[in-house]
Amino acid sequence: MAVVARYGSALSHPGVARVVASAFVCRMLSGMVSLSLLLVAADASGSYANAGAVSGAYAVALAFTSPAWGRIADRHGSRTALAWAVSFQTLFFGLFVTLVATSVWPGLLVPAAFLAGTATPPAAAVSNAVYMGVVADEEDRKTLFALCGLLTESVFVCGPLLVAAIVAVLPVLYAVVVTAGISFAGVWWLRAAPAVARVDRERPALAGPGMRLDWNRRQAHIQLVVAAAAFAIGGLQVTVAAHAGELGTSAGLFIAALACGGVLGSFLYGGLRLPGTGPAQLTVALTLYGGCILALGFGPATLLTVGLLLVIGFVNGPADAIEAILVGEYASAGTRAQAFAILVASNWVGFAAGSFVTGVVVQHASTTAGALTAGAAALVAAVSMTPSAAREEARQRARTAGPGSVQAPTGHP
Repeated sequence: MAVVARYGSALSHPGVARVVASAFVCRMLSGMVSLSLLLVAADASGSYANAGAVSGAYAVALAFTSPAWGRIADRHGSRTALAWAVSFQTLFFGLFVTLVATSVWPGLLVPAAFLAGTATPPAAAVSNAVYMGVVADEEDRKTLFALCGLLTESVFVCGPLLVAAIVAVLPVLYAVVVTAGISFAGVWWLRAAPAVARVDRERPALAGPGMRLDWNRRQAHIQLVVAAAAFAIGGLQVTVAAHAGELGTSAGLFIAALACGGVLGSFLYGGLRLPGTGPAQLTVALTLYGGCILALGFGPATLLTVGLLLVIGFVNGPADAIEAILVGEYASAGTRAQAFAILVASNWVGFAAGSFVTGVVVQHASTTAGALTAGAAALVAAVSMTPSAAREEARQRARTAGPGSVQAPTGHP
């Protein structure tokens, strides 16, 4: 009951429950779009190579343009960025559907998908910025970011199932139509939320050309940590698929175990008060994460592999939440949307790089080498967090001791 009470407290802040709900609808895009584009392109062209290029073009465009939408949100307001992005996205999805319906050259579907990816609305960045701007209590913020992670895991279960249901009863083209419609409705619902308007009113003025994110040392470091952790999860999925083939087991069982662990870990992390600062907790999570991936390199049997993946997911869920919290804390109020948008890009780029590099390693070396590659990325990230964790723990002890204590540090922070 205490865990549930924590979620109730976090959602009780004015306007936050609506932002969470509308952001969840917006996140359905992530769970549906890749499969929708893949199925429609494959049906239209008869080529899975072309279908993969279509899905990949969307992902690449999203990764490299999301920071620009975050910049627009910080400079001109979240509502402006959301309105323009979803309008362009709907237009480009309409172009994609028209090209398919008119049976034009399938190669044109790749640039159409790329254009749709460039207009992906910064819904996650906006909602995260709202949580940082509206919720002052650190424990409630932690709970909200854990809830976001839990809902994101749910989206990647519900999204593909919804796409499968659509193509079972309607022509496959409607998978993209429904995906675009859900995104459009969710973004406009989020845009109309009073909490989003409040953050827009209270945000500091941001002027000047270009990306003006507060690239302090801590912000740059946590973004690199995010990319390394995403590299590990991308490499893990390739390694798990190869390991499943060696065992004669379905890779779907292993991926499901990873997702279930993530849901449970996110839920408990959001409802419990854990000791230590954010950097210290992230260091522990990444260490466990990397260690379990390395253990997969020994080729354990199916049951033990499922157990390891449950543990990996269990610590990965909280790790994602902590990373988001630190990104928000290390950015100023005027650049939070950009910081969270870059967080999205860091995840996508890291995941893609991990999938590619580990795939090459597994193909030309072994599954063990693939696990070593993926696990090493997480462990390097954990080691790099150690100095930050030590500094934050020292600051925490100094605050607890009080200004009159002889234990309070006298050096530079």
